Amino acid sequence: MTPENIQLIVNQQIEKSLHFINQGDEMMQLSHFDLAVNRYYYACFHLVQALFIKNGINGHTHSGVITQFSKNFVKNGIVTIEDGSLLARLFQLRQKADYNCAYNISDEEAKSLATPVHNFINSIIKIINN
Repeated sequence: MTPENIQLIVNQQIEKSLHFINQGDEMMQLSHFDLAVNRYYYACFHLVQALFIKNGINGHTHSGVITQFSKNFVKNGIVTIEDGSLLARLFQLRQKADYNCAYNISDEEAKSLATPVHNFINSIIKIINN
C-alpha cells in the first residue's frame, strides 16, 4: 500500500470517528445513554484504528485492538493508562448495553464519560498528526 493510500484510509477513519463522537453527543442530549456510549466507543475505536494503520499495527478483533493499543501505546507511555482504561471500559459498557436486555447505562455513568472521550479523541488525533 502506498503512503498516499495509507493516509487516505487514516483520514477516513478520523472522519468516521468525528462523525461518531458528534452522534454520541446528540444521543447524550436526547438522554439515549446506551446509544451515546455506543457511539463514543466507536468514535474511539475508529480513531485507534487510524493510529494502527498509520503505524502498521493490526488488531483483528475489538479485544485485539484494545490489547494492541495497550501493548503499543499505553505500556510505552505514548498515551496515558487512563486512556487505555477508557477504551476498555467503553468496550465493556457497549457490550453490556447492546447485548444485555436487563442492563441500561445510567445518565450519571454516560455523562461521566463525555469529557474523557473528547479528551481521548483530541489526544489521539495529536499523536496521529505528529
